[in-house]
Amino acid sequence: MALFIGANAVLDWLGLRSPPATVLFVTRNAAVALGVFWFSVRLLEGKRLREAGLDPGRAPPELAVGFGLGAAIVSAIIGLLAALGAYRIQGLWPLDPGSTRAGWFALTVLGLFLVGFAEEVRNRGILFRLLEQNLGTWVAMGLSALLFGFSHWENPGATVWSSLAIAFEGGVLVAALYAATRSLWLPIGVHWAWNLFEGPVFGAAVSGNSVGALARGELTGPSWLTGGAFGPEAGLPALVVGGAAGILAVVWMVRRGEVLPPPWVRARRERETPIGEPAGPPSGAPAAPRTGTVLPRS
Repeated sequence: MALFIGANAVLDWLGLRSPPATVLFVTRNAAVALGVFWFSVRLLEGKRLREAGLDPGRAPPELAVGFGLGAAIVSAIIGLLAALGAYRIQGLWPLDPGSTRAGWFALTVLGLFLVGFAEEVRNRGILFRLLEQNLGTWVAMGLSALLFGFSHWENPGATVWSSLAIAFEGGVLVAALYAATRSLWLPIGVHWAWNLFEGPVFGAAVSGNSVGALARGELTGPSWLTGGAFGPEAGLPALVVGGAAGILAVVWMVRRGEVLPPPWVRARRERETPIGEPAGPPSGAPAAPRTGTVLPRS
């Protein structure tokens, strides 16, 4: 946190301040997140970035799989709202004078990728990973999900309920995907597509923010269904669909044996290992880093 605050203070002092919700703003955030991640992993831990989840070779296939998963989840949420009569398309999203729809959409695609990259590097690459090393996978998942949910507390229309909803439907999902693959690219792809399809594609609010580009959607009905001013993420369909996806991701993580026990449990197991027998990896410890695309088996 000190590094994040210090880096941003230095950039402000250098005159690199930029208004929120601009490409320059999200580019700066992504650069700061990557810089702090590199400092933490390379200098403080003596590891390479790929060991912490940023292997460039895994980026193209896993981003594609994550993007498809995120798009499918949000499409299912919006489809369910439409089937219940709570969502309809009113037309095209209004644009500022002088801008083109293709150009604006391209900017939102780039900007939302950078948003997803920065948030996943911070929340999964740093926060979840270090909590997991010291407290185990389950506690790290719960704490990081709650912190992720309440990091949206100051967004327009945010409530305690919306923060808890994001923690469950989003925080658990991306944490489990990271733990299952030990790679950040799959969570980044999910995060990217989730925001892109919810806002620019379907024209709904993204965590209380308007970032439309293509369709202009209208949500009608009670807040428990539509999410109210915060957007679909605070509604029941998102909680059900996103929660189900998160549970499946957790099951996949467990079946892959990627649950790390707390240090005190690992120490006890090592003490209980009979003398003369190889201790081996503790039960549930992460397997060696994998290469290539990691997909669930059918």
